[in-house]
Amino acid sequence: MYEELKGILVNDLQMRAEDIAPTAGREQVGLDSLAVLELATLLSGRFGIEIHDYELLEADTVADVVLLVEERRARAGAAGGTC
Repeated sequence: MYEELKGILVNDLQMRAEDIAPTAGREQVGLDSLAVLELATLLSGRFGIEIHDYELLEADTVADVVLLVEERRARAGAAGGTC
């Protein structure tokens, strides 16, 4: 999931790849509040999960964002996995 998130940050949000690391904070990566809103929209659409900008703003590091997305994807999979 980390590599997928890094790809979104670099390719979709035009962040610098060298600034992105699991321990990097939002400021180090270059995520301002507008970019966080765009990231929430991208993650929701791409992974079919519900994630809000305020949740991403509460994440201290890129790794925290990864954990949040993985948790939501697992929850979404569990809810829809009984087809």
